[in-house]
Amino acid sequence: MAGKKTPDDMLSCSRLPALMGLSKYSTPNDELDVSIKAIMGEDRENKQNESMAWGDRLEAVILIEAAERLQLADLITEYPEAHFHESLPLCCSLDGTGDGHGQVITTDPDRGIYVIGQDSITLDGVGVLEAKLTAVSAEDAPALYRGPIQLQGQMDILQAKWGAVCVLYRGTELRIFLFAPHQQTVATIAQVARDFQKRLDNFRKTGEVDYYPPATSDDADRMWPVAEDKVVQLDVEAELLAAKIVDANKRAKQAADDKADAEKDLKVLLADAKVAVAGKYEIKWPMRSYQAQPEKVVPAKAAYSIRQSTLSVKEVA
Repeated sequence: MAGKKTPDDMLSCSRLPALMGLSKYSTPNDELDVSIKAIMGEDRENKQNESMAWGDRLEAVILIEAAERLQLADLITEYPEAHFHESLPLCCSLDGTGDGHGQVITTDPDRGIYVIGQDSITLDGVGVLEAKLTAVSAEDAPALYRGPIQLQGQMDILQAKWGAVCVLYRGTELRIFLFAPHQQTVATIAQVARDFQKRLDNFRKTGEVDYYPPATSDDADRMWPVAEDKVVQLDVEAELLAAKIVDANKRAKQAADDKADAEKDLKVLLADAKVAVAGKYEIKWPMRSYQAQPEKVVPAKAAYSIRQSTLSVKEVA
């Protein structure tokens, strides 16, 4: 499945972990912004890195090996079109499918096969295959954002009775994680999909964004991008939060001072040595080289204002 097949103006299964608060890389409001920009006709920013590109290239390789280990029939690794749920505002792209022809599979670590959530699984009919590539160490169960949630949505769309997340770890170890549909997860996916679509429909109707509660400080920046010239009175909860920031700043300054003092004293001990060993620590103070650069003229920029992303908090009483 090289290349994106699903539209950005609706929810796709690969985006479910972020909407469910399970992603390390994206928040619900990040995903909402992607779809709103798509509705407005803006293209999604391409953030694919080299690791993701290799993941695309190796999808078929991963699935062919997984299919051999599972003895699947009718393996398909090319699906040029997106698939859409029959009753939910949800779609997916497929990496692959294969027919398990009724085999009963149990966990077999020697073959890299792990049945998740039950002792055995029947590969009844055509199952969904999802390929993943990661640089992390091999797991006995994949992180929820690394395929399982996405797979549950894909299985629901295809009405498949089983699915597999096939993860190649560090380019050297393939593990195949087999799942049956998990009804509680499927019900949560349905709720998330309907709520997401409701927010998109509201934007189409009103032009206003119904953001999710902020999951990060950056989320709050996006929700209130303009500061109005006014003062508000907040309650004791806000005072406690402000005190927490002041205390954290003090501890951060003390930690920075401690680090600077330790670095100074270590540099005295290293003197002109590039590397030192002290007990269990290796300490390096190397050279850094820079290539020559031509003189640059910085182009003029028009004046503009944005809301700063960090709060300024000080004690006034």
